[in-house]
Amino acid sequence: MAADSTGVQSSVTTSLQQSAGAIPTSGTLAEDFESSSEFESDFSSDEGSLLDDVDAGDKSDEGGIGIVGGFSGVSSFSPNNGGASLALDKDMTSVVSLSKDSGILLGTFTADGQITAGCSFYNSDGSISQSFFGGTITSLNSTNVGYVVGVDSSGLVDVMSGGVDGPINALYCDQGTNQVFVGGNFTSTIAGLTTSIATMRSASTGSMAIYSAGNKSWQHVPFIGLDGPVFDFAEFEGLVYAVGAFSSTVDNATHVPLNTQPLNLTACNIVGGNNAEITGFTDPRNTICTTKRDQENNTWLLRDLLDGYMTINFPFKATPSLLRLMNTVYDGRGTKSFRVMAVENNQVLTMSYIDPETKTELFCSPACPLAQNDDWQEFRFVDGDAMLANITGVMIKIDSYYGMGGGLNKVEIYQRGKYCVSIPSSSFVGAWTETTAASYRGTYRTLTVNAADVASAQVQNSVITMAPYIPEPGFYTVYMMVPGCQNTNTCRSRSSAHVLLMSNRGLSKLIQVNQYNIQDEEVEVARIYAPASTSDFSATVQISLSPNGVVDDQATTVELVVDYIRFERVTSYTNLTGVIQLNPDLTTSSQLSQAIYGPLSDSLPDDSVVYSVTSGVANDTHRDNTLFLGGKFSDSSNGYYNIAQYDGHNIKPLNATGLHGTVNSMSFVGTSLYVGGDFNGTSDHTTALNNVAQYNTTDQMWYSLSGGVDKPVTSVVPYSPFGPNVVAFAGAFSTLYAVPGSQDANITASGLCMWDSTDSKWTSMPYIKNTPTLLFADEWKDQSYNFALTAGSFSAVAALEANGAVVLSSSGQIESLNTPGESLKPDAQGRLTVNSGLWYAKDNTTTPVLIVGGQFQTQDGAVNLAQLRDGKWQKLLDVINGEVLSINNAANLLFVGGVANITANADNGKLSGFSGLVVYNVDKDDVLGIQQLQGPSDSDPSAVRVNKVAIRADTSMVVVGGNFTTAGGLLSCPYICTLDINESQWSPLSSSTLIDAVTDMLFADKLLVVAGTFKNGTEPTDYLMSYDFDVSSWANITGAENLPGPVTSLTPADHEETAGMYYIVGTSSKDKSPYLAKYDGTSITIADFTIGAKSNVHSILLVPRSRIPSSVLGSSSNLNRRSNMPIPSGYVLAVSGDLFLPNGQRASNAFFYDNQWAGFLSTIQSDSSPGFINSVFYEIPPTNVYQRHKLSVALVILIAIAIALGITFLIVLIGLVYIYMRNRREAAATASAASAALAATAGGLG
Repeated sequence: MAADSTGVQSSVTTSLQQSAGAIPTSGTLAEDFESSSEFESDFSSDEGSLLDDVDAGDKSDEGGIGIVGGFSGVSSFSPNNGGASLALDKDMTSVVSLSKDSGILLGTFTADGQITAGCSFYNSDGSISQSFFGGTITSLNSTNVGYVVGVDSSGLVDVMSGGVDGPINALYCDQGTNQVFVGGNFTSTIAGLTTSIATMRSASTGSMAIYSAGNKSWQHVPFIGLDGPVFDFAEFEGLVYAVGAFSSTVDNATHVPLNTQPLNLTACNIVGGNNAEITGFTDPRNTICTTKRDQENNTWLLRDLLDGYMTINFPFKATPSLLRLMNTVYDGRGTKSFRVMAVENNQVLTMSYIDPETKTELFCSPACPLAQNDDWQEFRFVDGDAMLANITGVMIKIDSYYGMGGGLNKVEIYQRGKYCVSIPSSSFVGAWTETTAASYRGTYRTLTVNAADVASAQVQNSVITMAPYIPEPGFYTVYMMVPGCQNTNTCRSRSSAHVLLMSNRGLSKLIQVNQYNIQDEEVEVARIYAPASTSDFSATVQISLSPNGVVDDQATTVELVVDYIRFERVTSYTNLTGVIQLNPDLTTSSQLSQAIYGPLSDSLPDDSVVYSVTSGVANDTHRDNTLFLGGKFSDSSNGYYNIAQYDGHNIKPLNATGLHGTVNSMSFVGTSLYVGGDFNGTSDHTTALNNVAQYNTTDQMWYSLSGGVDKPVTSVVPYSPFGPNVVAFAGAFSTLYAVPGSQDANITASGLCMWDSTDSKWTSMPYIKNTPTLLFADEWKDQSYNFALTAGSFSAVAALEANGAVVLSSSGQIESLNTPGESLKPDAQGRLTVNSGLWYAKDNTTTPVLIVGGQFQTQDGAVNLAQLRDGKWQKLLDVINGEVLSINNAANLLFVGGVANITANADNGKLSGFSGLVVYNVDKDDVLGIQQLQGPSDSDPSAVRVNKVAIRADTSMVVVGGNFTTAGGLLSCPYICTLDINESQWSPLSSSTLIDAVTDMLFADKLLVVAGTFKNGTEPTDYLMSYDFDVSSWANITGAENLPGPVTSLTPADHEETAGMYYIVGTSSKDKSPYLAKYDGTSITIADFTIGAKSNVHSILLVPRSRIPSSVLGSSSNLNRRSNMPIPSGYVLAVSGDLFLPNGQRASNAFFYDNQWAGFLSTIQSDSSPGFINSVFYEIPPTNVYQRHKLSVALVILIAIAIALGITFLIVLIGLVYIYMRNRREAAATASAASAALAATAGGLG
């Protein structure tokens, strides 16, 4: 029986040994234990023990690295920002470039304007080379700008020749042509208004302009502009599409440059009044077509000290547009002021010019000023067409002069509207004669032939060819001047003309023009597209006698008359309905054959307003590209409402429906169109949508994004810095609605949210304090560079929104742990700080869970301690109402230390709250009952704080250090005490000289190293001592006497060859500056720590170079290890806190190596003050530990029953044996007695 019971016990032992698993620990490598009490047995693993400061091999290059502290936003360190995250002036408009982990300030603008549009050009590697911004801005960093400005990667500003004269709504950077398409509510570029009076009207680009970023100049828009604002741009199949609230182009005759059609002054009658008597300077014709300065026969002068005039009589009626004058400076003379009058009525004409100082247009009437220099000076004829049309000549009257008299060196006059070719400049074939009619102003050409010879080859080859100068490509109405037949009494001989228009290369048009008109008449010939005239090509007009013309039967001769041909610029299109397409190639060759702009093949209804345009695939074939249009429009006959798709031929609805409300912005990601605006569902009321929506082009269905948002969305962009599947929405909303009918709560927002299209949920965002007016990003590129631009009145910006905790992934990327609505939040007092963290896992098969402690709360009510599960911060304990300072774990036990927060019940005086230390069994969700730590009897119970919990290897002991004096109210253990976790029993260490709180502890080669203030009588103060448990005594540490001040942090040097080495961080007692030291196993060396004196160093950690992005440290050749405190090869020290680096830059985390610094992370708090990092720790894989286990109650009962049954059975068995033996003895005795009796009887008988 004894053997059987032993066998039962052995099987139980084996089972428990097999269940003793390896448990992941925190970054402090705490030893693991499991509690036990009654029926205990000691079991050991085969691998031995693990101290809290020594790892079992280097695992620091595996898993994530946790980073916690006091911050709301995190960015990679950026020297451009002085190292710090961006604390900004909310009274200014700031522009920031954002990547996945960095934020760089590009500029600040005056607060009287907003930035609402942006775009970027990129280098070949995907990095931004130059960005452009527009809105209502008027200055950038004290530089005046005109609503739009460019900034390159080095910070150089491009003011874009002054910008434009009105607000910007949209920008598009065309990478192929290096052009910026600018759309908004403006009438002209500033350069067009101020550079030249001659071109200022043609530069009035009307809501759209194009800027060459390479040439730094504004390009000529072939259609001049649009009659309404532009709201958005998109590229689609090589063309750029502009959308807005416009219906037509504005390219008519009033927008033609004033200096494109000169009047032929050589054909004019020019006379002067009060001409000078100086030989060679008396003729006003000296000023015509001269190329020389102030020489004889090249300048016209007036008589000394007299006014004068020049009268120019035109050869035909004209509409003058521009007067160009060059003053004389001959012998100190020159014209000081002048006036221009119409010849026929002597009426003074109003002129204007560009003031050379203010660069603004000034008007002059009656007199205009003329500077005394040798530059061309230009004056625009301002009066309307009613005044200027059909003027027969002008008089230039000189009112005042410089020196002895006035004069001019050069004169040019340009006309508007008529692009004429005079007869002398035309080519003639045939017997053309010059005709002068008494009632006709000027001369014209006449071809007279016999009526019978009209169809002959000779007559048909009689041709006048004209090559009018076309200043710019566009649509023109062609007019032919036909002198009246009454002038020459030849009406009976009039017939028709053949007009052959060769307006563009390879295309021609033949029109027959009837010339039977009694009065002079300008006859419309055709409306054509004509390219601009160049040296390679120019439109031509050939005029000949029509062989089919009708002529009077009694006529014996037929005549053809030709004066001039006029090309008048006309509006290109009047049916745009909010959309125009444009080829971005603006070169002359691209415009030779046809207009490079125009409407869609199909059109939206009249009065449509299109706010957004984008392109993408129409279905899952990924081949059918489609243009999507969104705004405010409807077409019930075609079934689309406020959103539609255009396939290059037709405009169609999306899934036979639309949206019930206005679409403000759209973006294509993957195969889905994401839409934002002011709508509440589909137009057929089948799907409820709150201002945001997804249209999947694969199944052609509408989907809601959770429950939508509470107010309109103004911007939707693919937020490529976070990957190819993230979409950003910006607007005036403040709430993200939960899915209707779900148990989820609504989420508070501040005008920005991001949607993960892969996981179909709201996801983490950059940290942007205040709603952005601009959020721009191009589609995701398969490269390391993906940038976004944001602008607004921000108080703070960082690449990642991260409330107190982030993770450095194994790939070197900083990853936020924030999930909208489930992030750590400030506590009731507005505090948000994470002081400590670790990963916990039950065994090898479970995923480690991140646990953090500090000052914060969570959505589910956790306070100061939380765990991250499924992307949500969740409650772990209810009893932590004080700040958590330290977390450590041993197996399934979690040690939570911090600042006590004890309160007394008002009714019964009973104390409750966080006592400064909690021991929590994670697996059993149970708090171990331990006696509380206290301070002196007269102190505040909340003065107790536990700064550190260290686990002693191979025992059930943990060491607790902090600010306390007793345990359980009776046991004296000032500042440091040990706790047996199996017995829940406190014990003091041997008497120490500690006079103040323990700040940190670690085990180094089985010695406990304690940081605090040690004072023994008059001896010098020590800040570091060790405790040897084997001899139960304290010992000095060689070199500790040289430490300049209190020690704040200890870190094991796990990767050194010699055991027991560690790093020391503290602050100088003299100036509070931080210092760094190292214990090398024998003594302490103080490092050449070149950090700024104002720095607060909270912790350090050895980190493998393999975990650090190469861009941070550069090449390994820089690590030549000349330091007086060598760092293990392949490692650097990660220093965390609020750091002032030697170059004056500020960081929250930086790497220290070879006396050099490399900034890594910058953080910022919610109040825009610089943040700080408290702790950096590894996700360490499982390690084997010694464990003691408590048998389960059921097993104890079973064993007790077994023993009881065994004992009972043994007693019964002994009783049976006893009875058996007794009976046997009694039977034997009876038998003997019987035998004796028989013998006696037998003897008696015998």
